[in-house]
Amino acid sequence: MEKILSFISDFSLARSFNAFLSDSFELFTISKVNEAEQLLSAGNISLIILDLSKESGVEHDYFDILCERKVMEKVPVAAIIGKSDVEKEIKLLSAGCSEIFYTPFDSIILRKRVQNLVKINSLTSNVTNYEKQLITDPLTGLLNKAGFISFVRKILRLKQPGAFIMCDMDGLKYINDNYSHQVGDEMIVKVADCLFATMPDDAFVAHISGDEFCIYLNNISSKEQIAELCARFQKMVLLKALLPDLARPVTTSIGISLFPDTGTTFDILQNKADHAMVYVKNHGKNSYKFHAARDDREEVLKGRQECTNMSLEFMLKPREDEDIQTWLRFGEFRIVFLTYQRYTKDKLVAHYCLLNILDKKNADNPDSKKIVSINDKITNYIKDSLLPGIFSWYSINQLLILSTRKETIPQGIERLRKELAEELESLQLEIVLENVD
Repeated sequence: MEKILSFISDFSLARSFNAFLSDSFELFTISKVNEAEQLLSAGNISLIILDLSKESGVEHDYFDILCERKVMEKVPVAAIIGKSDVEKEIKLLSAGCSEIFYTPFDSIILRKRVQNLVKINSLTSNVTNYEKQLITDPLTGLLNKAGFISFVRKILRLKQPGAFIMCDMDGLKYINDNYSHQVGDEMIVKVADCLFATMPDDAFVAHISGDEFCIYLNNISSKEQIAELCARFQKMVLLKALLPDLARPVTTSIGISLFPDTGTTFDILQNKADHAMVYVKNHGKNSYKFHAARDDREEVLKGRQECTNMSLEFMLKPREDEDIQTWLRFGEFRIVFLTYQRYTKDKLVAHYCLLNILDKKNADNPDSKKIVSINDKITNYIKDSLLPGIFSWYSINQLLILSTRKETIPQGIERLRKELAEELESLQLEIVLENVD
């Protein structure tokens, strides 16, 4: 049964409405603003009826509240004004009233008008919901690609400064292959939630494809402000989007283009932001970058060629602002290693081994909490040590290490054992080195 909220303080008038409508509708007759607000906030109200026959009063105050909050855009409002008053009717209709009732009432006409209002509201709501579904991504609740393109193209016509942001999840295929597509979808939703939480209320945020998101920030030109938003989002992703075994973090790569500096059309802004994002993908991931000329597709491919022609020996040395360990951590080791070996002219002999963290108490079913507590310390030790090498966690308790000098691996691990001896003993964990090539 449809719900009608009637704000009528006059007892006899309220009783008449109940007599005329209670057999067809669920009628809530109230006389206080807080009661009306509670019922309205609960939702599913099909019509609001206000008694505005007096010159002033609490009903007039509530009408002003409805106008201010633009409630009449969602719920139809009918006003009771007593006798016909053209000037007053024009004012109410201009403010958004859907219908005006006069006293005294004819019960049949009153019921029919109310039925029509409720029916129109239901049809309007269905159309609105259908339109919303057409532009909404069902997985994340964000805009879909069609909705995003439509809204952004309209905004661009206003010629206001803005930022087009392309955001790509790093390693979604790895997550799908190693944890299941259900977990992959959960990570997509968490990234979407982080975007919704960190981006401004007036931003257009969309889920474009499996691992790809787009954001448009309107009326913004400060690079510092845009960078702050991106950094805040990426930090939240690291904290909130956690895989079940915590074996690796979920990260994102972001490219940014600016309107009108970078381009003035949707397609140009999207392409430039995409090129900047690809550059981030090829230079460490988990970062953001504003578009520059070198980020265009030809420059990206050229930059990729330049990188892969570097010798592996040079790649293993720490470089300012571009730490190779950042590139290769969290599952990228195998891909990058093969790429560099392929493009390196003078092949270098590279030695690698597996470092396993074993649970002495239960080797077959290790305690993941204990493993997590020690693998961060192992990571930091290797990063801070002077050992020339690359490392990557294969799983929560298995580390792959690559070095051009075979003897440094066992020597370094022995020093690692001594450094972490107390922690390993208290946790009853053991470090085992195998497959030294």
